[in-house]
Amino acid sequence: MVSSRQFKTVHDHSLRAEIRLYALYRTLEAVTLLAMIIPYNTAEEPQHNSLLLYALPVCLSYLLVATGFIALAYTRVAAIRQIILGTIFDLIFIGLVAWLAPQTNDVIAPMLMLNVSAAALLVSLPLGLSIAVIAGIGLMLLSPKEWSDHLPYALIYIAIALVACRLGRKISYSDQVTEQQSLEIAELSRMNSLILERLPVGVLVVNDKGRIRTSNEVAQYLLRLNATLSDEEILDLRSPLLARKLQQWVEGKPVDQELLSFRHHEARIEPQFLRLLPQGEEILIFLNDTSQAARRAETMTLATLGRFSASLAHEIRNPLSAINYAAQLLEESKGLDYMDRKMLDIIQQQVRRTNGIINSVLGLAKREPAKPQQFDLCQMVRNFADEYSIGFPLDNDSLTLRIPEETVMAYADPDHVHQILMVLISNARYYGRMPDEPAHMTLRVARESSRCMVDVIDRGPGITEGAARSLFKPFYTTSSHGTGLGLYISRELAQNNRGDLEYLRRGSGSCFRLSIPCPQAQLPPEQSLLASTR
Repeated sequence: MVSSRQFKTVHDHSLRAEIRLYALYRTLEAVTLLAMIIPYNTAEEPQHNSLLLYALPVCLSYLLVATGFIALAYTRVAAIRQIILGTIFDLIFIGLVAWLAPQTNDVIAPMLMLNVSAAALLVSLPLGLSIAVIAGIGLMLLSPKEWSDHLPYALIYIAIALVACRLGRKISYSDQVTEQQSLEIAELSRMNSLILERLPVGVLVVNDKGRIRTSNEVAQYLLRLNATLSDEEILDLRSPLLARKLQQWVEGKPVDQELLSFRHHEARIEPQFLRLLPQGEEILIFLNDTSQAARRAETMTLATLGRFSASLAHEIRNPLSAINYAAQLLEESKGLDYMDRKMLDIIQQQVRRTNGIINSVLGLAKREPAKPQQFDLCQMVRNFADEYSIGFPLDNDSLTLRIPEETVMAYADPDHVHQILMVLISNARYYGRMPDEPAHMTLRVARESSRCMVDVIDRGPGITEGAARSLFKPFYTTSSHGTGLGLYISRELAQNNRGDLEYLRRGSGSCFRLSIPCPQAQLPPEQSLLASTR
């Protein structure tokens, strides 16, 4: 709501135009009186009234004062004060002219009607009635012999004051209500603008010709628009695909379902169109980022998958424990030859490995922290290669190790590292091979500064740029047999160990790099310095 002080300011501001018109009318009064007095003062015959000689200076003074009130109307002096002061000067000067030149009373009497109505209409009823009474009594006193002729004017002045005051109240109330509604509309407009700017959805307003009229910050970022739009901002130049969809919608044709994409942003935008007015030419365009909804769905799916994985792991552990127990009993048998015991070792080894994978999945689902420890990364990679070759015979495929002679110590969870390497080698073997050719895989160990790295390299066809952006997203796979969770879980495991897993583009083939911290990176600064000097 608008306060009384605001109403006073609003009322004063709304009277500015009326004050200027009133000042012009006052000047017209002075000019009219001056035009009536001049013939009497220039006449050759002396006048019966010697006071008539003083009427000309009075009229000139009145004209000068009226001109001053015109200038005053364009200043910041309060409107009410100008009206009251001007009306008082009107009565003084017009009364003097009526006293000095009674011949002008027939013109002055109707002339005062507007002064009375202005006082009542623009100020208040008491002032209007006061001016009406003073003007009426003054006319009758200045013409005592003809007072009965001026009595109707006095009554008319009072009637005009009453009607003008009533009308003024209605006009003032209407102005106040209008201004209050204008302030509320302006406040709502500012609020709507603020909400529009804070919306996570891009908003555009364009006309039928595709010219952009306005936009919010999200739309400006997506379309690379300037904050202050000019008439040259054409939608077709910013996004031809969006302009084509808009044209299809305007023509009533089915809009193709292709999502918008931008080089500087990974968002996938779905536009929606709405005409602001049924018959208007302005069209509202919403640019909805579908990737946000996809991320929310992905989060819900992963949460469900986590609960499912925990339940599934519990169910797998029971038969796995039975297999492990049976293997232990079989190991005690004395009738086993060398190959039988070799196969038995593989069974027990893979049971332990499967149990470790189950623990890792459960830890990932529960977001449990890793259990890092210091270990020899080179030896761990050698053991992994041996276990893989035994558990998954290479046949015509090859697995090459490029391991430095010196020891490379790492600080991470060995089970997690083993699981990551298993995923990377399996992917390299089955997806990183040329058609009808054996797979050539390389495990390379290196160290840079405080990071230990293991590269898994293949000689396959490589990965396209579009697929590389989605490699580590859950459920993304290029194979009909994959789940799309291997690389996602592997990166999660790497990050849980304060490491990372990334894809490196090569001229031929692919390279996945696992980086994990070295032991010095886990020590306090003083101990790390001592360790580096040993």
